[in-house]
Amino acid sequence: MHTFKVVRESCGWSVRLGDGMTTPFWGRDLAIREANSLCDALRSHGQAAEVLIEGMNPADPAGVADGFAISGMARRINGEAPARR
Repeated sequence: MHTFKVVRESCGWSVRLGDGMTTPFWGRDLAIREANSLCDALRSHGQAAEVLIEGMNPADPAGVADGFAISGMARRINGEAPARR
């Protein structure tokens, strides 16, 4: 299984795979989008892949990561406007 990790770096956010990493991104959402894209590319070739995001706990029953609702984060990652409250 290939595991892409979205992690905070001193100059932004990056996607790591083993010892390698991408060029840093200004925001976490952009890094998550890139990690998902890389993951989807591997999956389309029959490879197992996953994305882990630093600071996000998938077991959190409230569905909140660093103060952002996961549903709102998913909308921003897909290029949609977040829901207004």
